[in-house]
Amino acid sequence: MTETAQTPMKDPWLSAWPDASADGLVVSDRLIRALEAHASAEAQDMADCVSIVEQSDDPVARLLMSMIIADEQRHHALLESMVRRLRDEGAFDTPGALSRSDPALCNALRALMRDEHEGARHLRHIARQESQIYGSLFSLLLETIARDSEKHATILRFLLTRFEKHAP
Repeated sequence: MTETAQTPMKDPWLSAWPDASADGLVVSDRLIRALEAHASAEAQDMADCVSIVEQSDDPVARLLMSMIIADEQRHHALLESMVRRLRDEGAFDTPGALSRSDPALCNALRALMRDEHEGARHLRHIARQESQIYGSLFSLLLETIARDSEKHATILRFLLTRFEKHAP
């Protein structure tokens, strides 16, 4: 999407983070800079996507690029929120931030995870069966929805683990 000049400096995304036992502010400052750099790069990519949408007469290209733009907007807002949180408080977890969970909540999370995984499998099955509809466009769209379902299952797994740690 966006071309960048090669620099002799190592890519900060690929270099190792300092030891977790190191000074927390150094790690946080480095993390903040990395998140800000990524948000800035995504903002440029988003602008490039908007330009493509504005220049294209192809409805499929406009649809797909609009999907990417919507994702990038959510990513950008989330990155900004993460940076604000790191600057304001230094961490997402605060003592006492979680209330005690009950077994019904954990069971509901497990059921949602199963549904997301099953939904992803079902969508992929449909996509394979109907892989040629509209030049594979529907197959592509079903695959992206399936990946979102897997992402949702990962988020639900995180929440389940978090609530199970605080179970009575």
